[in-house]
Amino acid sequence: MASLGIVAVPSVASAETAESADVGTTSSAMHAHKAFKEALAELDLRPEQKEAIDELRDEGKERRAPVKKARRELMLAVADQVEEGKIDRCEVEPQIKKVASAVAEARPGDRAAFEKLHEILDPEQRAQFVESLQRRMEARKGKAEPRALVEKMDRELDLTDEQKQQVAQILSGLRQIYEAEPAHAEHHERWARILEAFKSDHFDLDKVAPMKDVAEKVTKRIEGHLWAAEAVLPVLTEQQRARLAEKLRDKAKGHSGTKHGASTGMDDDED
Repeated sequence: MASLGIVAVPSVASAETAESADVGTTSSAMHAHKAFKEALAELDLRPEQKEAIDELRDEGKERRAPVKKARRELMLAVADQVEEGKIDRCEVEPQIKKVASAVAEARPGDRAAFEKLHEILDPEQRAQFVESLQRRMEARKGKAEPRALVEKMDRELDLTDEQKQQVAQILSGLRQIYEAEPAHAEHHERWARILEAFKSDHFDLDKVAPMKDVAEKVTKRIEGHLWAAEAVLPVLTEQQRARLAEKLRDKAKGHSGTKHGASTGMDDDED
């Protein structure tokens, strides 16, 4: 779950969504949500399957409402700091804890919903779903590259040539740190096991990928976003920071909406 969804200030220092490590300018939850929705849309579902998946979606919406609320509060708090030009982790610690706690509370239900989705689909559909999901996530990897992120920032904030060079150096350095962390490879391997197991006849997440300390991992992921933001903010002008803060606030409004696709909850970051 890229909890902040920081527009144009990507986190390249924390593990991201299922297998893709997509560290682009929207939250990983949004990237994965779209990938899940599109992958399911490709399946030729029977009426009873559609009904069962709709039920999972509605249950997930209710279960994750506290997560969306906590994320919104955190994003708004960070937006104020972005506009001021200084990230104060201590000041947003209460909001970070709320997000981490909400995700940890929802995670068991998310995992159960993913197992239920496995039961709903037949073997051919499971294989097709996994193939489609992997293909879509692979296609998004390019958006995580420093050059692509700088281009995104330039479109959003109209960077000067000097700023683009500075930001590229910062993001490249953070990217190298991120990829050198053992958690990076472990996260990819974990999701590879999960998706491979999903194609089989028996799918038990507790055996394939036992749940870890969700709150701790979410906290570290958020701190990665703040770290990236703190590194980039000094490069921006006051006007650019104000524009970025406004985009963050707009993004936060999206977390208070009611639009949902065919999501079970597992399209957010697996722990």
